[in-house]
Amino acid sequence: MNNKKNPLVGSGQGTSTLALAASGAPKKQVPATNTSFSPMMPHSDSAMTTQTNWPTEGWELTTPEAQGLHSSGLAKMLKIFRHQAVHSVAVIRNGHLVAEAYNEETGTDILQDMKSVTKSITSALVGIALSEFKLSSIDQKAADFFPELATDPVKSRIMLKHLLSMTSGTSWDNANERSSTEMMYAEDWVQYILERPAQAEPGASFNYSNGDAHLLSAIMTQATGESMFDYAVSRLFGPLGIKEMNWNQDPQEHTIGAWAMALTLRDMAKLGYLYLNEGQWEDKTLIPQPWIRESLTRKITLNYSNGTQGGYGFYWWSKTLPPGLIKGDKKAYDMYYASGSGGRRIFVVPDLQLVVAMTAESADVDMPENLLHHVVQAVRSANPLPENSVAQDELERAIRLFKMSIES
Repeated sequence: MNNKKNPLVGSGQGTSTLALAASGAPKKQVPATNTSFSPMMPHSDSAMTTQTNWPTEGWELTTPEAQGLHSSGLAKMLKIFRHQAVHSVAVIRNGHLVAEAYNEETGTDILQDMKSVTKSITSALVGIALSEFKLSSIDQKAADFFPELATDPVKSRIMLKHLLSMTSGTSWDNANERSSTEMMYAEDWVQYILERPAQAEPGASFNYSNGDAHLLSAIMTQATGESMFDYAVSRLFGPLGIKEMNWNQDPQEHTIGAWAMALTLRDMAKLGYLYLNEGQWEDKTLIPQPWIRESLTRKITLNYSNGTQGGYGFYWWSKTLPPGLIKGDKKAYDMYYASGSGGRRIFVVPDLQLVVAMTAESADVDMPENLLHHVVQAVRSANPLPENSVAQDELERAIRLFKMSIES
């Protein structure tokens, strides 16, 4: 467990460009809307789900068939994506780990840089701080923590909800990661952010900003009296049974709010499962249910270059999957996800009780969502399927080949 003072490691370069689109690429700055929709509720009509399995001490493993998935479908997914710069993938259904695969550089106990998936953890910690009254509300102004903002006629109106939804209106240049790179080489990262000029009214437009997320970390430090890393260990990671992690800090020892966290793939999946269960873990509420719902509610509507549409909440993304992915099922399933550059994702499909965690280093922004489509296509039933030794052998072979990185 480390909070490293090494800001250039896991810097997140390229994050804003790729994280903007799990599929396609929207414009960097789009009008903000107050669009709201019914939050995606993590329920299931699955006959298999009679009790919740808590993986605090580790995931319970079952065959895919025991959870209504076809092993051959998951084998097909691994065969397709093993040559597409995917490092690792884990599939969870009904609280059980049904399949996982790692390339030659990764493994179950190896920490992996999550890039901007980190932001979704920042969002969770803000929600916990609100529940503990460390923060007063999402309407609290950033100027309460940085009085120098109070004299600026525009930036004085920035609220926590604007930082959480990338609508602060503060200038942030994502071309070639210019602003993020300048921040990394600045002596004082927070001061660099505070000195960015206002380019829009707070709440008026969306502009992806690593600065907004890192400023929240500095606010959290003031509000809680401890680093966001230490706060996360006691409030979130400890209860989840996450014992090994890295999370870097800036020169002033603020935990980096925008990127630089590393977890194992299985622990990434725990975060998705926590959100699937609306913040409940065993007999405790780690994140208040209202905050889970608020952070998943669409604040911004994004139109992607490939013709699809998605949403952005409080550092969580959302989309609707294409209808008909599951054989005999024409339903279009809602999903939400944490996103990091290169193809780091934690996908949650509530109505399927499905969590897919993955890491990758790919320039193909459509690839992660395409991988998810193949996983969903492996779903066959809300009930257990007959065990299929032939298909399970095919899956085991695909997992071995994924690790070996050799031609099949």
